[in-house]
Amino acid sequence: MKQGRRAFSAALATLPWMLNSTAANAQASAWPSRPIRLVVPYPPGGASDISGRLQAEVLAKALGTPVVVDNRAGAGGTPGTAYVAKSAPDGYTIMMASPSSHLGAPMLFRSAGYEGVDDFTAIATFSLGTAVVCVNPALPIKNIQELIAYAKANPGKLNFGSAGAGGANHMLGVLFMQRTGTELTHVPYRGAAQALVDLIAGNIQVVFDSFSGIIGAIRAGQVRALGVTSAARWPLAPDMPTVQEQGVANYNLPSFSAVMGPANMPADIVQRMNTAINDGLKDPALAQRLTSAGNIPYPTSPQEFAALMRSQREVWRELVRVSGVQPT
Repeated sequence: MKQGRRAFSAALATLPWMLNSTAANAQASAWPSRPIRLVVPYPPGGASDISGRLQAEVLAKALGTPVVVDNRAGAGGTPGTAYVAKSAPDGYTIMMASPSSHLGAPMLFRSAGYEGVDDFTAIATFSLGTAVVCVNPALPIKNIQELIAYAKANPGKLNFGSAGAGGANHMLGVLFMQRTGTELTHVPYRGAAQALVDLIAGNIQVVFDSFSGIIGAIRAGQVRALGVTSAARWPLAPDMPTVQEQGVANYNLPSFSAVMGPANMPADIVQRMNTAINDGLKDPALAQRLTSAGNIPYPTSPQEFAALMRSQREVWRELVRVSGVQPT
């Protein structure tokens, strides 16, 4: 009799877990049963907004439910990103994520209100970009090794511009100095376009600018391209050598657009979204829309994406430390 009572008590103890598990499974299997919100933590019209809207199109088509883009801009993308971090992890609130929103901003804004990796679920990468190391054509520099030699012969006299302290093109400059033992002087601007104007005018000498943002000036002969920052040659400019193949080991700071959600999302919902994105990236029409903006499709598994975010968090943490940028 005692054994029967113990068995009955054990069964009762497991009942809440079984009920919760059943409810969670039922909720996940019914998903999606209403529109999904995709937050873009930047204003409408920019590159991030365009990427977020493409993500929404792909998901809506694959999942058969509306995916509504919600622009929540301001403070380096932190308000919109924090909103997603605090949302229910039920698959109905997700976001367009990038290294800036999840790796840079939490380290640069004390009031960010979130940790860029642990407070989120890695769902799917979407597109990959690269940057180009460019100099003013008046400089006697035609490749990366000549840039290194010139910088070492003139420490601190080469100015490199960026879209602002702590951003990706600033960190690319910091990484370059770290990997090459050179000293460049950072000049922050309010945007990459302003830095490019001053590079063309000769007021600064170097930029580490996005491929899409600077390719027009390269083709017009207004600036000289020395190399792409990606690990491999860029498919959209296969004749342009990488910085790594010119002798700078481990020089790569991936620039990507991705989909993330709040921490602890159900695994099967994550997998359905990941499959939807990866299948969508096989569409030649979508690939063409990405390449027209200077990017390429970038499919990964949730596990691969999560590992990328963890490794890049350590890279960014060290770069922010070395740069001396103080959180605001």
